[in-house]
Amino acid sequence: MTKVVLVHGAFNELWGPNELKARWLPALRDGLWHHGIDVADADVAVCFYGDLFRRDPEVEEAEAVRQARAEVSKALGDMDGGGDLLGAIHMAANTAAFDRTVDMVTTMVARPDLAERVRERFAAVVTDDTRVVVGHSLGSVVAYRGLANGFDPGVHTLVTLGSPLGSPMVFDTLVPAPTGGLGAWPGGVARWVNVAAVGDKAAHVARLAERFGPEVEDRLVDNGHRAHDPEPYLNNPVTGGAVARALQG
Repeated sequence: MTKVVLVHGAFNELWGPNELKARWLPALRDGLWHHGIDVADADVAVCFYGDLFRRDPEVEEAEAVRQARAEVSKALGDMDGGGDLLGAIHMAANTAAFDRTVDMVTTMVARPDLAERVRERFAAVVTDDTRVVVGHSLGSVVAYRGLANGFDPGVHTLVTLGSPLGSPMVFDTLVPAPTGGLGAWPGGVARWVNVAAVGDKAAHVARLAERFGPEVEDRLVDNGHRAHDPEPYLNNPVTGGAVARALQG
């Protein structure tokens, strides 16, 4: 009886669905704690597709991936001992996550077979009992594409965290294609809450209502130096409130 589905973003190729759930479920519960709600382990599932993008050393690596890795290394190398080391690390990771997200979206556009396999992973975990889908970063794109293209088991709420959906590099590749400058509503969901953090490069178009219509509820939060990380998004009272309301019906 999966009531909550969590969809991960980029840079999770070396993990798995059980590992991600172990990391994220406590953060989700902390977000719900603010509203006096708890969720059972069996009620939460992770849509995992990272292995489909896991690098194979026997196959030539894409230039975009090498470039993103090089930029992170340069950012770390440029820091001096007197700077904010932790902040600089997370800023480098923030930038790399956005670049990698765009690269992965482009890869799915170029390879429909891969996009279909990702969609199948999504459809496999979203059931008739699912009340809310929470997509972080690239996961918001995966969730949106799944819900907007005919797969609609009755999900009530979509929550997007650190979403690049408003970025032209992602928005212009969406299926179904935007019309009149507006993207399609994600299927039959009754509520869409979009949460963006201050300084999160992936969510630099923070107000998705400008791209998908005024029904989108845009909220701004502060994740400190962990601007794009999933855990501060999940444990935030704003995210917890959106999930709690969906679970309460």
